[in-house]
Amino acid sequence: MKKRFSQYSLWLSLLGIFIGVGQYLTSIYSSNILYVGIIIYLVGFLCGVIAFGKHEKGLMKYFSLASFVVIPLLIILGMLFFAMNFGEN
Repeated sequence: MKKRFSQYSLWLSLLGIFIGVGQYLTSIYSSNILYVGIIIYLVGFLCGVIAFGKHEKGLMKYFSLASFVVIPLLIILGMLFFAMNFGEN
């Protein structure tokens, strides 16, 4: 059985993102659950790096690598829009 780190990367990254976004969209907030989501996401990112290093075929390995750049960019843009709206009041 051949390990497909790109599949692990995709599913773990999606699960980590789902847990992180779910913490902000629900009324039940726990920092421990958020930390578990972040750890799951980082394990998914690590699997993506391993898949990239092993030259696995397919495009799934690029999801976690691209999301590692896109998610902080979205956070920064969200903070920028919040600051712009806060300044107008």
